Amino acid sequence: MVLTWFRDSAGTSEGKTLLHRIWEEVPENDFDIRTDFDSILNKIHHEVNVYQTKLMIDNAQDSLVKYNRRQYLIRIFRNAAAILLFPVLGLGLFFSFKYYSARSVQLSGSQACNEIFSSMDAITKVTLTDGSFVWLNHSSSLCYPVAFNEKYRKVELKGEGFFAVAHNSELPFIVSVGEIQVVTCGTTFNVMAYPDDDKIETSLINGSVEIQKILPDGKASTFYKMDPTDYTIYNKNNNEIITNTISDNRYFSWKDGKLIFTSEPLEDVVKKLSRWFNVDIQIIDPKLNNFPLTATFVHESLPQVMELLAIVSPIKYYISNREKNSDGTFTKKKVIIDHR
Repeated sequence: MVLTWFRDSAGTSEGKTLLHRIWEEVPENDFDIRTDFDSILNKIHHEVNVYQTKLMIDNAQDSLVKYNRRQYLIRIFRNAAAILLFPVLGLGLFFSFKYYSARSVQLSGSQACNEIFSSMDAITKVTLTDGSFVWLNHSSSLCYPVAFNEKYRKVELKGEGFFAVAHNSELPFIVSVGEIQVVTCGTTFNVMAYPDDDKIETSLINGSVEIQKILPDGKASTFYKMDPTDYTIYNKNNNEIITNTISDNRYFSWKDGKLIFTSEPLEDVVKKLSRWFNVDIQIIDPKLNNFPLTATFVHESLPQVMELLAIVSPIKYYISNREKNSDGTFTKKKVIIDHR
């Protein structure tokens, strides 16, 4: 059971926290690992060698004697194995924490970080140590420290996340998305910042946030201050921000399993559908890219969504089957969209 726990749970954030707490409670002077474990191991080796020799002698004797002595030796070896289990676990604990401590320093200089990945077909909810909540959209990840420091609460987002930040005026909450960071003391907002997109979108439900630009010297400069119902698009290519007003919940309805589009270009709709269903959608006719689409999808399958799109827009489509690669994996489904 202990070995199974080390294999399956020791690497999780909860497991690391538990092991770290246990390790810190062991007095350093009372844990002389090398001397104790080496002597125990040598003693076990000696006992094993002695009884292996006796076992060879017993083979020449009658079956009853051999049976009795064999049972005796099994008990001895079982006891030896039980004695060996403790130093093995102790060594495992020792080196796990040596690695954990070194890894923590390597990751953040002073503290370890957790990284949560939301799979390509799921929405993941994360609870942070300060009481804040984060929902991660499909194919998104969040990196956050095991414990926030005394100056700020900083997380790193790749993809899309909906944040319900616990208020703390003394500890700003920072969402880092590459060269841009979203800063607040406590509010509710949505950030979409997929690495392969050329824009970063932020929609504010309530409270206030600052959009900051990271300068070459590492300092942050406030780029734009958002008010409730503000919606901003930061263009990575020209460093410009476009602002608008939120009139519905289309920018954050995804966390409830809904996709809402309001006069949105088909090109943008296709990107979101590709991530939502983990498929490769291609538009053949460039004239369709800016075709405005208004629709709401809840629990529909990919074929159902495409059929509805074909009804309300001048498109035709084809959905291909997945193909098997040489390594045994499968390609994504492909959806080809063309003008009807």
